[in-house]
Amino acid sequence: MDIFLDMTGTITDMDSENFAILKLAEKIQKRFRIPMSAEEVLQKIEEYRKPRMDKRDVEYVPIRFLILEAVKSIAPEPLCANDSYWVLDEYANVHAKYVKLAPKAKEGLKKLRGLAEHMGVITDGDRPYTEKLLQALGIASLFDSITTAEDAGVGKPNPKIFQMALQNSVSEPRLYIGDSEKRDMFGAKRAGMLAIKIGKSTVHGDYTADNLVEAARIIEETLLRDNS
Repeated sequence: MDIFLDMTGTITDMDSENFAILKLAEKIQKRFRIPMSAEEVLQKIEEYRKPRMDKRDVEYVPIRFLILEAVKSIAPEPLCANDSYWVLDEYANVHAKYVKLAPKAKEGLKKLRGLAEHMGVITDGDRPYTEKLLQALGIASLFDSITTAEDAGVGKPNPKIFQMALQNSVSEPRLYIGDSEKRDMFGAKRAGMLAIKIGKSTVHGDYTADNLVEAARIIEETLLRDNS
């Protein structure tokens, strides 16, 4: 069996993700002396990137570039090259510092690693961000492959990103674990994968689990037993 996982909200804790982006907004506000609060800076960033992120399944624009363009639109002075590079780098740096694993994620990932011939990440994220965060969380070595929306040029639920990831697959069945009904469950099923949703209910997925430990138990007790 090959197992692929979503990143945000599945492997990582959403509260820490939200805290990290606020800390980034604070640093941006201070560095560029933007005459508004960090919360207002964050709101401007979200307003700028939301229309593009909503269309990520058609065309993916790396998040770090969207943040940079948002900062340019609110900074009182034009950004120099060093400032621009700082924004691009700090997006990954701040998240690497503040983002935490979801409850039971590390234990679950280790169990999943023991069940999978190939284990990969499929994420609606930027490549540098994803690599840096996996390293900071201490889990990069658990994965055989990383497929990002930046690599594919589109995000989930577009089948292209799943198909790109599945080029790394070495065995069947192929299973995907994620927390979004539309992006993860619908996308995985369109790509012909089994799917476990981290959550209480699912329309498109095959199973639900509260966390990755429970997902591993479902795989071991149900899927692998059925295929033995």
